[in-house]
Amino acid sequence: MKLAKNRPKASTIDVLRREMDQFFDDLVPFSWTRDNGGKMMESWAPSADISEDNKEYLLRMDIPGMEKKDIKVNFQDGRITVTGDRKEEETEEEKDFIRKERYEGSFYRSFTLPEAVKENEINASFKNGVLKISIPKAEVVEPKAIKIS
Repeated sequence: MKLAKNRPKASTIDVLRREMDQFFDDLVPFSWTRDNGGKMMESWAPSADISEDNKEYLLRMDIPGMEKKDIKVNFQDGRITVTGDRKEEETEEEKDFIRKERYEGSFYRSFTLPEAVKENEINASFKNGVLKISIPKAEVVEPKAIKIS
C-alpha cells in the first residue's frame, strides 16, 4: 500500500525560473545594498497559492517561523497586500555558516483581484505557519435591459 501520492516533477520552466531567481539573487546589484552597510538585503517572498470558486477567492501563503502579530494584511483599490518581518534567530558566534538559505527580514506580496469583492467580509487566519485569506466575491449585477419604445 502506498502511503504518499506521487508528486509531479517540476516542469522545465519551473526549474529554469528557480535557477534564474537564484542567479539574480546572487548578483551584487540585486542582493546588496549600501543602506545596511553592504550586508545582503533582508527581503524575501513567501510562496502563495490562490484559488477561487463561485463565492470567493482563497489565498494561502506559507510563512513559517513567524507569529501573527508580525504579519499585516491590507486591502485597497482591488489589491490585497501581505507584509511582515521575520526576525533573525540568534546564532552562536563561534559557528561559521557553510550555507544559509532561510530568509530573515521583511517581505511584501501584493495581488490584484480581477473583480469586485466584499471588502468588509475579508477574513484572515494564521495557523501552523500558513496564512489563509478568504475574500468573498461581490454579487455580479447583470445589466438591466431597457425596452426601446
